[in-house]
Amino acid sequence: MNYRNTYIEIDNSILEQNAKVLTRAYPHKYYIAVVKGNAYGHGYGIIPALKRGGINAFAVSNLDEALKVREYDSDCPVIMLEPVHKEHYGVCASKNISVCVNDSETFEDIVSSGEDLKLHIKVDCGMNRLGFKVKSELEEVYAKAAEDPKLTVEGIFSHFHTTGIADNEYERNLERFKELTADIPLEDIPMVHIDKSQTIMAHDKVSFTTGVRFGVVLYGFNLMNKYSNDLKGRLRKAKADLINMKNHVKPVKPYPELAIKTALTLYTEVIQVKKVQKGEYVGYGMRHLAESEEYVATIDTGYADGINRKRVGSMVSINGKKYPIIGEIGMGMCEVLVDDKVQKYDKVTVLGSEIPIRSITRYVMTTMYELMTNLDSSIQRIYKES
Repeated sequence: MNYRNTYIEIDNSILEQNAKVLTRAYPHKYYIAVVKGNAYGHGYGIIPALKRGGINAFAVSNLDEALKVREYDSDCPVIMLEPVHKEHYGVCASKNISVCVNDSETFEDIVSSGEDLKLHIKVDCGMNRLGFKVKSELEEVYAKAAEDPKLTVEGIFSHFHTTGIADNEYERNLERFKELTADIPLEDIPMVHIDKSQTIMAHDKVSFTTGVRFGVVLYGFNLMNKYSNDLKGRLRKAKADLINMKNHVKPVKPYPELAIKTALTLYTEVIQVKKVQKGEYVGYGMRHLAESEEYVATIDTGYADGINRKRVGSMVSINGKKYPIIGEIGMGMCEVLVDDKVQKYDKVTVLGSEIPIRSITRYVMTTMYELMTNLDSSIQRIYKES
């Protein structure tokens, strides 16, 4: 039960349509929805909608997230992109969750567990984070896994550290993957996945891949930098093209027009309205001084909910009109400079809908990833079909 009128509304119809757009635009055998970070803040109630849209596999960071996915789906592959502690392989086996093999020690732990497990082998092509970067070690692990009757090599994958739009690192990463896997029969591995949202848009499909991971684009964000047709946009594009030419960067595909939309909106309510006199302060730290008689609404959300403290000065929407946040954002409340039309219990749009997420990320100088995943998981998610 929700005892606050602070909640996140998710339009599952939009997410279903986004999935349909992407699966039609980028044909693969496996369409992997990346749902780590509480499904980018959307919560796992989106799983059925994504499946209806054509998604047939899911990727998460850890076992906790994988088990959340399993609450909504018992059939699709659920891939952990990070290794799990060796104590938990039994849970992975019982719930049919695919585990990440990122080094030889992890593989030996898997073998020692004696569990029947599906494996996704991680290849390090330049990120220097997780995965095999020595060809002989990779080949040895694959050979042992392929011979072990309790193990199934379900996938092999990598995560490139650049999109290759303004550099040659994507091509170098791809060549490195080819070198490391040259003596591994990729055609015998069901899921070969290296592309993410941006790289699949910028580059042609790699012939030997069978899967693609859709991350932020699935939630309505096309991060490819399209230049406007005005003079400023054309000059920016010309400058970027010149730099790429000087650096011998391979041209990328034309950026696609994708009919995708965002589906997340954070709402709260006004819990009090006060008339503040000229010369009075509002909130902590004397951050706002009333220069005349003002109306101030306190709303029921703050940084404990994931509201960035840099949002002071940005807008919320009440009754279709935008008003600025003032003072200092508190843990569970913040103040908004309003007018005499605003009343107690009025609904407030804090993020999404009339307050675009992308504009707020620019305002607080962060990313969509951070902004959405910072939304507290205890806030109720309400799923609707429009």
